[in-house]
Amino acid sequence: MAPISRRQLLGAGGALGIAALLSACGSTGPGGSSDAITIWNNLADAQQNDYFRRHFAEGYRGTYPVRFSPKADSTIDRLIQTALAAGSGPSIIVTPGPSSFVSSYWSAGYLADLGPYAKKYGWADTFAPWALGASQVDGKLVTLPASYETMVFYSNPATLDKLGLTPPKTQEEFEEFCAEAKGKGHVPLSAGNADYKGANEWFVGLALNHGAGPEAVYSALRGETKWTDPVFVDAIDRMASYFKKGWFGGGVGLYFTNNFPTIYQQLASGKAAGMLSGTWDFSNFGSYFGKAAGNDATWDWTTVPSLGKGVPQVVWDLAIGQSVGINTNFADTPAAADYLDFLTTDVKTIIASVEQMNFEPPPVHISATDFSAKADPRIVRLYSQLSAAKSIGYTTWTFFPQQTETYMIDYFENVITGRLSAKAYCAGIESRFATERAEGRVPDAPKPGGGLS
Repeated sequence: MAPISRRQLLGAGGALGIAALLSACGSTGPGGSSDAITIWNNLADAQQNDYFRRHFAEGYRGTYPVRFSPKADSTIDRLIQTALAAGSGPSIIVTPGPSSFVSSYWSAGYLADLGPYAKKYGWADTFAPWALGASQVDGKLVTLPASYETMVFYSNPATLDKLGLTPPKTQEEFEEFCAEAKGKGHVPLSAGNADYKGANEWFVGLALNHGAGPEAVYSALRGETKWTDPVFVDAIDRMASYFKKGWFGGGVGLYFTNNFPTIYQQLASGKAAGMLSGTWDFSNFGSYFGKAAGNDATWDWTTVPSLGKGVPQVVWDLAIGQSVGINTNFADTPAAADYLDFLTTDVKTIIASVEQMNFEPPPVHISATDFSAKADPRIVRLYSQLSAAKSIGYTTWTFFPQQTETYMIDYFENVITGRLSAKAYCAGIESRFATERAEGRVPDAPKPGGGLS
């Protein structure tokens, strides 16, 4: 399915108040329509909306027809929450991954238990185990992962050739890469959060998984290590220092004003030497690179470099970009479960959407042989390597609880501007995480080094 990682998340106050909002109103009527399965989604443009409607809505053959309604990035979550509180809403509830809203929706009674359908459809054999584990709340499977993604290092090969640079693999190479690119008058890494404040968590996650290392992150997620441990403080402080040196976006001030078109244009034009972002950007590059953009620029990707001593050179940050569940107000849960199975496991339809629209697939078993000869080799390489990953990391929007994630997004800006120390920032993470962990709100995470199977 399509990437939704740009979604405008609610602010900290809104995130904390979701459970109260949802529980304030009882069920006053059926969710969606009684004669159709309804789904709302926020895709990138009209072309993606049309494709989703034709292939993932009208292409389904089941008890009920599926009616798709496109929504804007900036409003979809608020619309869903308001509708649920009023006892209505779409039959299929969409969220930006397990960390965002899922536990609140479950606590308020608006998500159906999918456990009874897991055996019927063989989901344990279809989905990567880590993704099903992260989709549970209170030991219950309450959503299915509709897309997955990871963080990568992007580059324009022509720019690197001109600068005499190669994608870095180690912390030392990364720092040399950025210093040399800046010294030659280039932005080392295009970046900005003007369009989406949530971009902050991408860099927090990179600091934790690639600076402190996945073993340390896993230990803290399990409550065995505190987020105030020096390994995390040092990693956050080091990432902040990179921002203060102007390596991300050209400077802290510019980071706050750079929008996505600027970021992509910098990479395509050669003004920026690289970019650290997610694989959701595969679908965004078409307007800036190649024939459609009126230039001969190309892009490529490789894995994120190690950003800390002793951290593996290759760590795949696991992320569920979209989760889908069933509204308990919809009258026919079994019928909705059948549609969820189609939406997330019909490999033929899914692969076609990846090839034709750069949609991100669910974390089902995919190999290079599933793709046609027309598939972009960069996409085939990504999902072939990602599905075989052994060293894994943990993204904030998949494996961290909601209030902790919101704090990490909001307060990282204070760290890179020097208004908050890395030590104080990590203390803030710890205090919120400890509370949410005690409440059982931390999603399950797979062991590091165990791979995805």
